Amino acid sequence: MSLIDFVLLLFAAKTLIFAYGAIRSRRVRLDADSLLTHSVSIVIPARNEEQALPTCLDSLLQNTDQSLEFIIVNDRSTDHTQSIIDAYSQQDSRIVSVHLMEEREGNLRGKPGALHEGILRAKGDIIIMSDADCTFPNTWTRTIGNAFLNPTVGMVAGFTTIHNKTSFHHLQDMEWLMNHTLASSSMSLGHPLGCFGNNLAIRKIVYDAVGGYPGIQFSVTEDLQLLTEVSHAGYQILYPCNHANAVSTEPCPDWKSFVSQQHRWVRGSSALGWKKYLFVFFSFVFWISLFYTAFTNDWTGMASILAMRICGDCLIVLPSLFALKREKNIPWVIPGMIFMIFIEIMVAFLLLKKDVHWKGQTFR
Repeated sequence: MSLIDFVLLLFAAKTLIFAYGAIRSRRVRLDADSLLTHSVSIVIPARNEEQALPTCLDSLLQNTDQSLEFIIVNDRSTDHTQSIIDAYSQQDSRIVSVHLMEEREGNLRGKPGALHEGILRAKGDIIIMSDADCTFPNTWTRTIGNAFLNPTVGMVAGFTTIHNKTSFHHLQDMEWLMNHTLASSSMSLGHPLGCFGNNLAIRKIVYDAVGGYPGIQFSVTEDLQLLTEVSHAGYQILYPCNHANAVSTEPCPDWKSFVSQQHRWVRGSSALGWKKYLFVFFSFVFWISLFYTAFTNDWTGMASILAMRICGDCLIVLPSLFALKREKNIPWVIPGMIFMIFIEIMVAFLLLKKDVHWKGQTFR
């Protein structure tokens, strides 16, 4: 077997495995019509979010379930975030304001501490976490809450899409779609690879059982760390690909913030343990094979490898677009998959940088 044949076979196997897992994740049934049987608290940390927060709260309050509780945590904001929360809490008694003034230390630095303070105040049996720059469908809370009707389910993750205005936004949207699909697929196969904290729910008793954010290792990707702990504790985790529980968020506005986001994700991937090296291996094989075909002037082999990679990735993510009812974004799938190939180069250099800068804070 030649090197080219080996690489093609390797990526074909990867595509089939993740495609199979994605099919399994889309079979998870969600109930958006039944009334909530669990008490649900939504916890949203907000740090200097005066621009995005009103849209987020307006979206939340479209939900008519009066049993819901919206806990908005002002995490040391220096803008008008707190006054916005106060104004909305006067309009709707379901909104609970938590105002944090001091910086935390240890495992509760940054976002984990804000989330934990919100969870401490929560009265619900189910905690749903999101971010202040997100908007939500009316079916969001019911589909997630009713997913916990199965007593073995300890956590439910959902997809997040990007609000698109520019080409750069569309490319980010495709990257998020691929990352979600891979994470959802691997979760359905029993191997958690990640999740997104702006669409994540957990039973309160499960959060307490694993020690919560005070009891688990600090990470700049606190969502992945919590997912890992819940998985290790043996609880069932659902990660359905469905429009009914998908939220929308704002894209990174420029390359500087995009690079910072990628750096945070890369540094937080240590929670994956040995699994992260699988992605390193596939990336290494891919780029080495490209360099080899270029060195040997094997342009047919190079084209075959590129075609296998791009077509395989498209095969994995296209069904997710249909499940999320976002078929209008199909023209961006191929550019998005090419974009992700070049992100791999950037990630390799980001591994050399230790300090993570995010939301005006620095973490090591």
